[in-house]
Amino acid sequence: MCIEVILVSSEPLTKEILASLGSGALAIAVRPEAVRDWRYLLQALVYAYALKGPARDSRISALMYLTQQDSIESAVATTSPLGLSEYVVAVYGKREEVEKALKSLPRGLPYYPERDFDPWLITNFALKRLT
Repeated sequence: MCIEVILVSSEPLTKEILASLGSGALAIAVRPEAVRDWRYLLQALVYAYALKGPARDSRISALMYLTQQDSIESAVATTSPLGLSEYVVAVYGKREEVEKALKSLPRGLPYYPERDFDPWLITNFALKRLT
């Protein structure tokens, strides 16, 4: 399994581009300010990929883990980059699936911000969701 995180600066993100992301791999697009540290993004993707919840759509689950929101609407509203010309795309899965998912996007720069990181923050949220 691997993860790629890129910052894309191009035309505004549309629903069509967003829908074309990920074929086999778990891919999400978020606002750059939604990612304090890339490891939070990795945790959110891993939990959504492995636990298949809390939402039916793994991409929505990843956003819920990333924002630690119980509400789908709140998680999407906080992170949605629709209409923005700069956004972060994170893809998690097998190497071939990740490469295939990224082919449809303009090539962005690697994006791995490192700020304060609490490894238990998302883990605690995930554990609460399971109980």
